[in-house]
Amino acid sequence: MIKQEAWTLLVHFFRSRTLQRYCCLFHHSFRPVARSMASHTAALKEWDPEAVLFRTDSRNAVVVLNQPLSCQTASFLKRVWNKALVKICIDGGADRFRTAMAASAEELIPDYITGDFDSISKETLEYYKSKGSKVVRTPDQDHTDFTKALAVLGEHARSKAPPMKLDWVLAVCSSFDRVDHMMSIFNTLYESLPLLDGTPVCLFLENSLTWLLGKGQHRILTPPHLTGAWCGLIPLGAPCGSVTTTGLKWNLGNSAMGFGKLVSTSNAFDGSEAVTVNTDGPLVWTMECHKECISK
Repeated sequence: MIKQEAWTLLVHFFRSRTLQRYCCLFHHSFRPVARSMASHTAALKEWDPEAVLFRTDSRNAVVVLNQPLSCQTASFLKRVWNKALVKICIDGGADRFRTAMAASAEELIPDYITGDFDSISKETLEYYKSKGSKVVRTPDQDHTDFTKALAVLGEHARSKAPPMKLDWVLAVCSSFDRVDHMMSIFNTLYESLPLLDGTPVCLFLENSLTWLLGKGQHRILTPPHLTGAWCGLIPLGAPCGSVTTTGLKWNLGNSAMGFGKLVSTSNAFDGSEAVTVNTDGPLVWTMECHKECISK
């Protein structure tokens, strides 16, 4: 059972050797999960974006960020909410979620409300408490509310017997209203692996999916009915010395990537059923999805 002081686990975690032990997840394989979006051999990780959009056999969690929610994103949340194994609203994201759900708000209740509670309204907090949501205050200011929410989610999964195995954590918003918030969210993609024992986090932004590719070889399924017009590979965090791709309109061949050097933005798909990426360092992968795939 998650204690009210669960946020302290995050503080101790980052100060312990546990983080060092789990950081090898970027260089080794994710744990095998038969129904996961990410499957792999020793040398290859395969990613199926349709699984994160809540295919019937997916075991996912949803985290609602404290960022704007459009009508389209609200419709997507209504469709996938009850399919998720765990649902979390972060701080003022609970107000945004409640407003966006409108008449459906009574039926769509988060399992957890987390954050330092500097932006959620008292009325919304009391409303969800009365509906059975667990409230976990995470006041530590050394980490973002998003990072701390993932720590709560990880502890929730480990507290189950047997431990809950998630395929994906889907973090949902429609847009970023501040650049510093945007960068902190991307930083959490890097921090999330040890907190969630390797479960990947995907950012759902209106009609796009974004997640982190670790060092190694990757195969991303890109059926034409799913993919939109653009995609990108961004070397956030540190430069990459060698990146090679197939399946893109503008492929990379043993290319060095980094800010101040090469970044692959506004790229496109070449019509192949998959994109392959071989990288010697972490890369952020982002792709547009057809709106029909989001709204169906």
